[in-house]
Amino acid sequence: MKIILSGGGSGEDSKEMDQLFASFLDKSKPLLYIPIAMDNNRHSYDSCLNWLKSTFNELGINEYEMLTEKTIHTLKKRNPSDFSGIYIGGGNTAYLLKTIKETILGKFIEKAIDSETPIYGGSAGAVIFAKTISSALLYDSNEVGLTSIEGFNILNNIEITCHYNNNEEEKILKLINERKISKLIALSEKNGLLVTPNEIKIIGKEGSILFEDNKKTFIKIDSILNF
Repeated sequence: MKIILSGGGSGEDSKEMDQLFASFLDKSKPLLYIPIAMDNNRHSYDSCLNWLKSTFNELGINEYEMLTEKTIHTLKKRNPSDFSGIYIGGGNTAYLLKTIKETILGKFIEKAIDSETPIYGGSAGAVIFAKTISSALLYDSNEVGLTSIEGFNILNNIEITCHYNNNEEEKILKLINERKISKLIALSEKNGLLVTPNEIKIIGKEGSILFEDNKKTFIKIDSILNF
């Protein structure tokens, strides 16, 4: 397992994380891009793919496959090892998780987690790997009627929030108290997590914030959190 969870930045904000992810990839295989969290009426999937290419082409990635709602069924004949890596983009977290739970995509991602295939989740694509997506529901609508908000929980019951800034501290603390959350890592648009089987590492341009037992602690960049 080698998974990058990004706070949702792009361009210069995510440069170090993008470079790290690219260094993990076997460039003889295509990168699988999953943009389905994005509202396709506001941003076409093709434009999302062009955005991804603008980031990773210069990092030596030249082959891509894009997965949409219309092509999820094709995963029945695919394995994570068919791809150099998997990139799950941002958008509406409730819609993304509902689609994952109701299609073969869920089993495919579970298989990828247990394999050597690197995964990059940005914003909504990151929150689905936490214990739940409760933090995202502070901002995202749940028009799809998602009832089971449990994520893949690769962080040993730690919750995360993305796009964090100091103005949201009160809202986060209220969430922690209401849902009795013991640990939550707040990711800004300039940082993220590198998750491997035995540790969580703070990566990116700046440190992160850990809320634990109602206490707020700054975690320096490159700090290691053991499971």
